Amino acid sequence: MKNNNRQAFIRRWQETTDIPPQTIGPFTPYYKELTKRLKVMPLPILIAISLILVGGMLYLIGPAITSYASLLQRGF
Repeated sequence: MKNNNRQAFIRRWQETTDIPPQTIGPFTPYYKELTKRLKVMPLPILIAISLILVGGMLYLIGPAITSYASLLQRGF
C-alpha cells in the first residue's frame, strides 16, 4: 500500500513537472537568440535599445522631449 502510494505520487509528480518547451511560432529561433545574448550581457543591448528609443523620440517629438521629461519627473 505504501509503495503504491509512493509510485502514484512519483507518477503524478513527473506529469506536473514535465513541461514541454514553449514556442512562439515562427519567431522562436529569433527569441532564443535574443534571450541567449540578454542572459549573458544585458547591459550593452539595453543601452543600445535605450539610445534607439531616445533617438526615435527626439526625431518624432523634437525639442519638446525636454518638456515631456520634466513633466514626467514632476510626477504629473
